[in-house]
Amino acid sequence: MYRPLVTGRDEDMKRFSIHEANMEKLLKKITTIRNKCEKYGCKFHFEEVGEEFKELENEAGETYTARFVIVEVEGIAIINGWKFIATVEHTEHGNIIRKVCDVKIPVKYYTSKPICEHCNSNRVRKDTYLVMNEETGEFKQVGKSCLKDFTRGMDAALVTQFQEMFKELEMHETHPVYESCKRYYKTETFLHYVAETIKHFGYVKADSQDRSTKERASDYFLFKEYNKHFGLGIDEELENELATHSFNPFSDENKKLVETAMNWIYNKSDTEDDYIHNLKVACSLEYIDFRKFGILASLFQAYNKDIHRQAKLETEKDVSNYVGTIGDKINILISAIECVTSWETTYGTIRIYKILGNDGNVFTCKTSNCITNGITSIRGTIKNHNEYRGVKQTALTRCRVF
Repeated sequence: MYRPLVTGRDEDMKRFSIHEANMEKLLKKITTIRNKCEKYGCKFHFEEVGEEFKELENEAGETYTARFVIVEVEGIAIINGWKFIATVEHTEHGNIIRKVCDVKIPVKYYTSKPICEHCNSNRVRKDTYLVMNEETGEFKQVGKSCLKDFTRGMDAALVTQFQEMFKELEMHETHPVYESCKRYYKTETFLHYVAETIKHFGYVKADSQDRSTKERASDYFLFKEYNKHFGLGIDEELENELATHSFNPFSDENKKLVETAMNWIYNKSDTEDDYIHNLKVACSLEYIDFRKFGILASLFQAYNKDIHRQAKLETEKDVSNYVGTIGDKINILISAIECVTSWETTYGTIRIYKILGNDGNVFTCKTSNCITNGITSIRGTIKNHNEYRGVKQTALTRCRVF
């Protein structure tokens, strides 16, 4: 028989692993019970304390990864040592006993009359209720009105619902709702397919008119990794693509790249911007759903850009020097120019441009004008000399382009 895990803090505290598809229905019932327990002063605790992933098999024999929510539950409807045990339905052919906990019921209650052993009244009742003293093991059959004396005023319907909750938790552990199952996939495995896709087809953004990296990697990943589970059948087009390019996601090269890129994102500050934060969170998950395929597909592109940016920065540190004297007017032949930031003011948009001269020196220019990439030279007045991330820069003002 299944036994829920018991934590070390309290012998009445139990942990259950609930399939996520069952949580919405369960939480509605929990809310009702919690409110009633607070009203009657009964002990009750419910908390989501974690998650885990399990390999499941549905009735069709399909296996997949599913997410379970780990909940911690503690509750008891006892007063003066008396605990609610069962509802007894009296019929002319005997009694139907519906237990709410695993306790051996005395045989006499199989055929007992609807007598309340608390007030000793004997009248026509459809149901009576069994309570048990936790210390002595004594049982009592009581009527609906007297039951409240043993359960802090909670009525029979609520006490039954309260105790049945624990049975429902056990049922939800062992009987997931397959029709509502969300699929989960190994994050690292999917990244191997992304790396191999980029190796053969380059990186293509999701908003491109061409087939994106996300789309290709997803197709290959789901086809190869899950075809054996779901019996998706043969897709000749995908088979030909994979064969033509000798597609090998788990090559030593890809394993090293995935490890390197994931270490890179783990060490990035997640306060840099929203994108880096989201990418770091997605890569930190052991399992992901389909919605996260897109951001994961961008990992290697972001990694490569950052590596190139760092390499460029190191080169600039070695080459760039301060130019001229503050107040001098100078002409610069331009190798490259980019707008690094901008902001709105009451006077319009202000932009800061980073300019790389043909001699390798770095300049900056703050202006309200929009400078295009087609220019070849710029004239300005030296405002000051500064250093940014170890790179010596000469700041210009009152710039004119040529």
